[in-house]
Amino acid sequence: MPGPSLEDVYYLFDPKTTFGTEFFRKYYVEIEHSESNIDELKTRLELSLKTREPIKILFTGHRGSGKTTALHRLISKLGGEFFIVHYSAFDIMDINDISYTDVLLSMLSKMLDKIDGEGLTLNEALSKRIMTWGSSIEKIEVDEETESGGIAAKISIPFLTLMGKIKTETSSRTEIRSRIEPKVSELINIINDVIAEIEKTTGKQVLIVIDNLEKTDPSKAIEIFYNHGTQLVQPLGKIIYTFPIALKNSEKFSQIVINFDKVCMHPNIKILDKAQNPYSNGVKVLEEVISRRAPLDLIEKDALEYIINMSGGVVRELIRIIRDSSIRAITKGKKKIDKEIAITVVNDMKNLYRGQISEDDYRILGEIYKSKELKRDEGLVRLLHNLSVLEYRNDTDWCDVNPIVKSLLSEKGLIRS
Repeated sequence: MPGPSLEDVYYLFDPKTTFGTEFFRKYYVEIEHSESNIDELKTRLELSLKTREPIKILFTGHRGSGKTTALHRLISKLGGEFFIVHYSAFDIMDINDISYTDVLLSMLSKMLDKIDGEGLTLNEALSKRIMTWGSSIEKIEVDEETESGGIAAKISIPFLTLMGKIKTETSSRTEIRSRIEPKVSELINIINDVIAEIEKTTGKQVLIVIDNLEKTDPSKAIEIFYNHGTQLVQPLGKIIYTFPIALKNSEKFSQIVINFDKVCMHPNIKILDKAQNPYSNGVKVLEEVISRRAPLDLIEKDALEYIINMSGGVVRELIRIIRDSSIRAITKGKKKIDKEIAITVVNDMKNLYRGQISEDDYRILGEIYKSKELKRDEGLVRLLHNLSVLEYRNDTDWCDVNPIVKSLLSEKGLIRS
C-alpha cells in the first residue's frame, strides 16, 4: 500500500474541518496554555453548579487560533450535570449583520431545538405563552395533528424558520427586529422560564455556548456587547460568548467587561518571544499539528520552517498555507512541498493583506513592530480584527505584526528585512 501523498495533505488540511470524537482522537494536539485555560473554565463552571450562578464568560482569541477546537475540548471534559446548548452563529445568523435581539432569539430557538432532540416537553402554559409571543412577532402556524413529537417540536420548528428569515432575508430581518425590540423583556423572561423548566425536568443546569460570534464586524460587536451587554447577561443560564479580540483594545472594553464574570483569552502559539528569540516549544507544537495529519517529510525542511514562521502561530493560517501549497505542488507534478511553492502561496496571501491596509495603518504597524505593545487604539482594533496584528501572551499580553504583513513593511522601507 502506498504511503501518504500530497493528495492526502489536501484532504487532511482543511481549515473548515468539522469536529467530533474521531477528530480529537486522531488530530487534537494538547497545547499547554490552551489546556490550562480549558481546565480553569471547567473548574469555574463546575464550581458554579453548587452556587447555581448564571455566570457569563467572554471567550476571545484571534480568528483561526483554535477557539472552536478549545470549546469542543471543554465540552468533551464536562460531566453530565450540564444541559449543553452549543451552536455556531454562522449556522443561525448572518455573521455580517447581527443584532443583540438575534442573539437572544437564537438562544430560545436552539434551546427549543435541543428540547425536541432530547425528547423532552414543556408544560402547556409555557408552551402557549411561547407560541403567543412568537405569533406577535411573525405568524406561526402549527398543525395540531403533527406527529413530529411533542409540543416542544411544534414550537421549535417555526422558531428555527423565523431565525432562517433573519439570516437570509434582509427586509424580513429588519421588520422582525423592529417587532422584537419593544418585546425584548418578555423574550428574556421566556428564555428564563424555559431554562427553569429544563433544569426542573432534567436536573441539569443549562450551559449555552455560542461560537463564531467574534467573527462579526467590530462595529456590530460594539452594538451587541457594549450597547446591549446588560441584556446579554439577563438570561439565567450559564453562557459562553465568543468575543472579538479586537475589542479588547477598544476604549469601550472596560465598560463591556463590567457586565461579565470572566474574559478568557485563547492566545496564538508563540514561535518567537517578545524579544524575537525563537520559541522552540511553540515550533514543536505546530510541527505536531502537522505530523498528526501527514508525515513531515512531505514538506521539505526549509519549506516547513518557512511555513511555520509565516503562520505567526495561527493554526488555521498554518493549515491554509499547507493546503494551498499542496494544490500548487500537485499541479506542478511535485511529490513534496518545497520552499519555492510555499513562497508563492504566501505571496498570494500577502497581496490580500496589501489590499486591506491603508497608509495610516502602515504608520500604526510600524509603531507596533518597534514596541510590541498593546494599547487602546481604534486603529489597532481594526488591525487585530483583520489579523494584520497578532496578540500573544507571556506574563503580560503583547503583540507583533503578522509575519506576512512584515514583508509589506519591508517593501515600503518602513523596517529592515
